[in-house]
Amino acid sequence: MEKLVTFLMSITELKQNSNYLFANNQGFPFTEILLLNAKNIDSWSENNFAKTKVNLLAIVCEKGNDENFQKLKMMFIKIANFLSWQLVDEETDDGIENFIIWESKR
Repeated sequence: MEKLVTFLMSITELKQNSNYLFANNQGFPFTEILLLNAKNIDSWSENNFAKTKVNLLAIVCEKGNDENFQKLKMMFIKIANFLSWQLVDEETDDGIENFIIWESKR
């Protein structure tokens, strides 16, 4: 978890609000990232804080216009790549659940 927190702190678009919460810096689209240790991707709570192990980043953001969406997407891919994880949209605008936006090739 320590390496992840250090990595997230290095992203200039983010600021750390608590041990388990990162949010957007001023001038970047609204973003909140919770570091969680969830039992299941389909069954988690914001109370599943990661004391030692992180297995889910719950992201709440405002897509807004295409430019903002691209900024957000690039940042999230950067994080997913660091973790060698998938970037998954819980539910797309078209109603598709657990849609894989990006997947690490590692």
